[in-house]
Amino acid sequence: MTRARALVLLVAATLAAGAGVLGAPPTVVAQNRPAMGPMPMMPRTAPEPHPSAAPASPAPAPPAPTAPVARGPGVLALVGGAAVAGGLVAWGLLRRRRRAAVQAVSEAVLVVDLVESTHLATHYGDTLAMRARNALKDRALDVARLHGLAFAESTGDGWFMTFPSVAAAVETAIGLLRSLREDPPELAPAPALEARAAVSFGEILLDARGGRHGAAINRAHRLVGLSRASFAQVEGEGGRPAEVPDRNRILLDEEAAQELRAAEAPRRFLGFCSLKGFPGLHRVYEVLWGARP
Repeated sequence: MTRARALVLLVAATLAAGAGVLGAPPTVVAQNRPAMGPMPMMPRTAPEPHPSAAPASPAPAPPAPTAPVARGPGVLALVGGAAVAGGLVAWGLLRRRRRAAVQAVSEAVLVVDLVESTHLATHYGDTLAMRARNALKDRALDVARLHGLAFAESTGDGWFMTFPSVAAAVETAIGLLRSLREDPPELAPAPALEARAAVSFGEILLDARGGRHGAAINRAHRLVGLSRASFAQVEGEGGRPAEVPDRNRILLDEEAAQELRAAEAPRRFLGFCSLKGFPGLHRVYEVLWGARP
């Protein structure tokens, strides 16, 4: 049962309770009234006090009766009306909070994934694999903060981040890959750390806690794991790409490629691929970051 339905039932029950007592006669309850004792007898004549005896203390006065409290249909109807009004106010606040809890923004999504993370754990141990994940996290977040990082969340073997523009996301991915290539973290005896990245663009839903949700996020997660076998042969559009690097690459979906100007990052069209959970075929592009100085 939803909160709104429960609130409606509570209001209905309150109204029914108020209506049930409208026909009842009012009752008056006296509070703090002393109990009645036996009927008093005729007073006797008290003997004269002895001159040397102390004077008797006066008898305590009976407690003053308090005002009677009326409990009639009018009072109960007033209480019921107040409860109904309070319930309606709470319901309105709840609906307003739900509307404010979800906001839609257009953001670029960057997903970064550690290459061969399972191989690192099975061949070099969990400790070294954890060091590799931490090194990737530190490098990725350090670069992302320089380009207007809006949100970041760990994916286990990588990171999912959002940015106000595709250019900022691509610059972050290029900076990360260049950092790993030119100044690799020390992970001996394991090989140098490598990563792959994917960027998408679209509408993102923000919940009340700032979490991100939406199809653009799922699309970036599908892109980051593409291989050459994921591409389809399309008549009139060419076949599968001759080569699709499986690491140190940055892939773009069609929406991100349209947002990114050629002057901001050179790119090439790879081909059409199917993405799990998305209908049809999708254009995929690769950023030629190695050609940049």
